Amino acid sequence: MKTLIRPLLIFAAFAAGGFLPAASVLSPLIRYLLMGMLYLVFLNVRFSSLKPQKSHWRLLFFNLLIGCTSWGIGLLTGSRDLALAAFFTGIAPTASAAPVIMKFLGGNVEFVLTGFLLTNCGIALALTGLVPLVTGNFTLYFLIQVVKSLAFVIGIPLILALLTRKLFPRAKEYSGKFSSLSFLIWVIMLFITAAAASRTIRSSGTSFALLFEIAGISGIIASVNFTVGYFIGGRDVRRESSQTLGQKNTMLLLYVALSFGGPLAALGPTFYVFWHNLWNALQMYRTDR
Repeated sequence: MKTLIRPLLIFAAFAAGGFLPAASVLSPLIRYLLMGMLYLVFLNVRFSSLKPQKSHWRLLFFNLLIGCTSWGIGLLTGSRDLALAAFFTGIAPTASAAPVIMKFLGGNVEFVLTGFLLTNCGIALALTGLVPLVTGNFTLYFLIQVVKSLAFVIGIPLILALLTRKLFPRAKEYSGKFSSLSFLIWVIMLFITAAAASRTIRSSGTSFALLFEIAGISGIIASVNFTVGYFIGGRDVRRESSQTLGQKNTMLLLYVALSFGGPLAALGPTFYVFWHNLWNALQMYRTDR
């Protein structure tokens, strides 16, 4: 039963958020909760190890390829909405929480953190040219917002962690002691995210058939990402590489999709939240077993 606790908490967070869309008003708290989780991760990270490897550059390449290919396949269906939903789902970079999840799984946190930094910077730059291509709209405003958001969410916990390690050399031990607290914070984030997704779906007025199609496309992209990432990693970092390509920064792409593609395009990243966390729950179950 102990091995089921964490997966059940994840599903409970999704179910509660789905039935309580009003909890989406708590969405502004997500970035601060994430900063707290990253702070605990940074306390225990060996920053000298944050060097891009060949696998990282392959992950960035395939991240771009999967996003563009998903858009092209979506266009073949004849539906612009499906094409945009597929693009904004597939092009999303690594999630900020991916290093945290890898810590829960007992893997190489530095590899995933390096992948997170590289893909977020690379995808942000690529979107300045890709967004006009797929939507016909263009503005640099969102790029400025991306840079500011990343600097805030990553920079502050990073600086605080470095100061803590400088003042208290034994602070590296704190991250392990507060692993349960990190997981609880993550569950709260999932609850708020599910509530926001539920509100988006309820207010979109979209037919069930189209919702099913977008959810299916999102699920296929998730499967491709985790599988391709697994093989890119080779023997040494298969799980880490899979997590880097599979767990997506859906919050970033939700903002971009809503700004340039509309509510239907934003449903792709919204459904992806469920798929990649479903896989996270299964991985945690296997790790705990």
